[in-house]
Amino acid sequence: MNERQLRYALAVWRDRSFSKAAHRLNISQPSVSEQVRLLETELGFELFVRTGRGVEVTFKGRTYLHQAEQAVAGLMGLVDTARRLQGGPKGSFAIGFGTAIARELVPWAMQVLGPALPDLQLEVVTAPTRRIQRMVFEERLDVGLAIEADASSLPPHVVRQRLTVVTLALFLAPEHPLAKSGETVTIGQLAKERLIMNEPDVGYGQYVSSLFADLGVRPTVAAVADDVETAKLMVRANVGIAILPENCALNEIASGDLISVPLLPRCTAPVALLRHDTRQVEAPDTPMSLLLGSLGEGRQPLAH
Repeated sequence: MNERQLRYALAVWRDRSFSKAAHRLNISQPSVSEQVRLLETELGFELFVRTGRGVEVTFKGRTYLHQAEQAVAGLMGLVDTARRLQGGPKGSFAIGFGTAIARELVPWAMQVLGPALPDLQLEVVTAPTRRIQRMVFEERLDVGLAIEADASSLPPHVVRQRLTVVTLALFLAPEHPLAKSGETVTIGQLAKERLIMNEPDVGYGQYVSSLFADLGVRPTVAAVADDVETAKLMVRANVGIAILPENCALNEIASGDLISVPLLPRCTAPVALLRHDTRQVEAPDTPMSLLLGSLGEGRQPLAH
């Protein structure tokens, strides 16, 4: 096996399609299929099976590809390290975004970091809040941006500072009765609805839970999704409803796959910058100081 075969197989896994993987890799589909076939022959088991819905990963394939993803990431990290040692960018900066807010905050962060980018090797991670917290704690990220509701949920030595807020909205399948009414709704009206939650004990999920707790009611949780993208897919399948940042599903709303309904009163969730307490705010024009100084509420710590 070789690194190219692993990259091709991982692309098929992510896209659930040989043709889509080939398009993203900018190579022909037969080339992708051949390299994956050679890899499967060497491994002695199939990674994928073709179904009427496209490509599905096998049980053995899922286990193997999880490990392969880490191996390829580690190899690319070594390549980047060698490039920097040869005289590449002068510094590096790793920033993580919670999946719920990535669509809204990645463009903003890239614009804010613009002055530092020419001399910076930038690493961007999008992940659920708990993973962002863990990577900050392990100092694998310089900073993380995530919705944070309670400081007690943070790992030790991870501190937070308020950056901004995001507006929340109710998301429904088009056939849901609340979608057809076209009216705004209150949190109290949703207590009996089947709610899809994301990470209910941390970050965004924790904040949504607090909206119901403030009214003295408990939501009817139909399912718990490990990230916002999965939650949106479950809403599209009409498994339940979800309260999400209003800008996280613009494509799905435009295509008619999801309906967004405003909440009354208007609900906003706090977005915080997370950092390890050993990483102090640096001099002007460094990445962290650019992020903290970019908004009016930067440098204002969230109340603990």
